[in-house]
Amino acid sequence: MIFAVLIVVALILFFNGFVVLGKYSGRQVALLNLGAGLSIWIMGLFIGMTNNLGTVGPTQSFVAAASCMVFALTYLLLAGEIIFGTDFKALGYYCLIAGLVMFLIGLGFFHVLGSNLIAASQFGVFWIMWAVLFWLFWACWGLGKTKLVPLTGYYTIFTALFTALYPAIAFFNMGRVGW
Repeated sequence: MIFAVLIVVALILFFNGFVVLGKYSGRQVALLNLGAGLSIWIMGLFIGMTNNLGTVGPTQSFVAAASCMVFALTYLLLAGEIIFGTDFKALGYYCLIAGLVMFLIGLGFFHVLGSNLIAASQFGVFWIMWAVLFWLFWACWGLGKTKLVPLTGYYTIFTALFTALYPAIAFFNMGRVGW
């Protein structure tokens, strides 16, 4: 299930990178983010409520579920900002805290903070990359740093490709990579 979440996250991040660069806009963007947000929310609930990753470690399912919720709310907020035509400031400041959550989880995978998470540097790298991405969104939308918009757009696309690469490799290796 976690690989499915990573694929959905990668797909919508890729599209949203072009949105940040100004290549797309409008209600189709809101609908895509609404769909991604709802699907990730449902998958995250499933992972958390069934303890889907419990065999990997005692807190894995709950960290995965929490991470899903952070991303799902991001996409749902983005959809709302577009539909209601607001200034994206609320989403920007949400991304400040979301980045902190992702950063702390990333440190958990490196065992810098505790040892309940599996020691998985590949996941630590993911969560740190996402933390940087959230902080770039905060800088652009929360603080209004428009000079960072092109960097943020390209970094979003890069992060999407990197996020898609790992589950694809795991699929090709019949799930033998990571969780």
